[in-house]
Formats: sequence, C-alpha cells, structure tokens
Amino acid sequence: MVLSYRLLVVLALFVVGPFAAIGRGREASKSKGELGGGCASGGGPASGKEGTAAGDASGRFGGVMASYEVAQSEIDEEGGKQEVGEHRVGYIVEPAEGWWEGAPENLAWREPTAGETNHIEILPFEAETGLLVPGAEITLTVLDEAGEVVESKPLQFYRGEFYHYANNFSLPESGTYALRAEIAPPTFLRHGTEEGEGKVLTEPVVAEFESVEIDTEEG
Repeated sequence: MVLSYRLLVVLALFVVGPFAAIGRGREASKSKGELGGGCASGGGPASGKEGTAAGDASGRFGGVMASYEVAQSEIDEEGGKQEVGEHRVGYIVEPAEGWWEGAPENLAWREPTAGETNHIEILPFEAETGLLVPGAEITLTVLDEAGEVVESKPLQFYRGEFYHYANNFSLPESGTYALRAEIAPPTFLRHGTEEGEGKVLTEPVVAEFESVEIDTEEG
C-alpha cells in the first residue's frame, strides 16, 4: 500500500509539473505583453520563428495599412470627416470617374456619362477601432445653398486604392453644397457574447457636411 501511494505521488508530479510550468510561462508572457515589455511584433534575437512570422505578416498586410493611409490623406486633402454615433465618417470629392461593372466573369468598362461632374466617396469607419465598415447601405444627397436637393443616389461599394462607397453625381455648377450621408446598419453577422458584447453598429446614422466647396470643372 505504501509503495502504491508513493508511486501515485511520483506519477502526479510527473504529469502535473510540466503543465504547471507551461501555465506559469503563459502568465509571464501575458504580463509582459500587457506591460509593453514583450516583443510580439518586433522580432529580435530572442523572438525566433515568432519574430519571422510577425515580419512576414507585416509584409503581406502592408498594403492594408498603406490603403488606410492613402484614404486618410485624401480625406484630409479633398474632403472632411466627423464622428456620429459609433462611426467616424469621411468624404472625398473628385472629378467624375469610370469603373468596371457587371458580372465578375464579364466586366465591362463604364465611362462617366454625359453630365456627370463629380465622383463623391463616403468612408464609414468604426470610431473605436478605425476599421472600414463593409456591408452598409448608404444614400448620399447633395443639397444646394438654399437647402434644396440637387441629386440623391444610393452609393455602391468600390475597390480602388482603398475600399469605399461612392457614385458619380451631376451638379449644375461649381459652388458651395452640403452633403447628407444616410448610413443604414451593416448586414454582417457579429461575434460577441450573450451578454451583449459585439452588438455594434446597429443604429442608422446620418452624417451631414456643410459648406462643401465643389468644383465641377476639374474633369
């Protein structure tokens, strides 16, 4: 009986010991990460394969970061932005543009039609994370200085230097306008918890931009 008891103790130490050490290692790593003392993204002599993987990921996804930088640059130079609800909404005004449209296997190039003067883009980002919001339905209305509607259109989702919602508009002349973007909640599914975490972007919002100077002769 004594021998069996001792054998059980040895087996328990053999099995539990390594897992306890792993647990302590994980807690230590977690603490370093929370305090900023780890090197999860920087690599280095002690990072080994993890550092290499981080470097590879940075290279593969560098285009994503660059696209957000280009978008922000164009918003700053050719538009504006505001926070409304859970969104940070930016707009960009450019000359009318062409695009590929139709079935993906049979795309056709569409030139701006007669009378189209400007390509107006709306970029809704999550205010908290900065991520572009896909799957939303957006209607953009252009109003003149008297508050009268000049044109109102649903926006389409585009791939370009960065993803955005846009359409071409026909404005009568260069001048000062207002833009009203009505954004319906996106239709994607949401991860989270039963307690409510993840129930985000569930309310429609309206972003209004006043005193927008638009040049209809640039194109």
